Amino acid sequence: MANVKMVRIDYRMVHGQIVAKWIKFRPVDRLILADDLLINDDFMADIYRMAVPDRPVDIVKIEDVQKALDATSDTVMLIFRDVEGAYKAVKSGVKLPELNVGAVQNNKERKSVLQGVSLSSDEYNKLVEIENSGVNVYLQPIPENDPVGLKSVEKKFK
Repeated sequence: MANVKMVRIDYRMVHGQIVAKWIKFRPVDRLILADDLLINDDFMADIYRMAVPDRPVDIVKIEDVQKALDATSDTVMLIFRDVEGAYKAVKSGVKLPELNVGAVQNNKERKSVLQGVSLSSDEYNKLVEIENSGVNVYLQPIPENDPVGLKSVEKKFK
């Protein structure tokens, strides 16, 4: 079974901050990208794999996250595109050691809670539910920032 070093929500999946900062901050042997849309997008899948040429990048459906974790003994960074994907994985029984909410795009349904992180009330409630299941949930767009707990942004949703 994989040694999961980091679990992150980031709508960009793999990008410069992941490659240049997070992998250096939390070294891993493999990235697992969990996203039901990406599984059918060969073009973007190839781009993400090319962005990290020195280690394997697996792309799996949300329902196959546990199977992917069980199939390797590597140290792993698991990345979900959105809160919903992480929520579905947890609800299906995947045990996450933590959940870093790193980048969630702003839109008319979401409130900015931290630079680069915007959440809807529904997403916030799902993150609280994940946290209440025993997962350390925190917001931290880049490693240089201090982690911010969900409690710190709670007032934005009251």
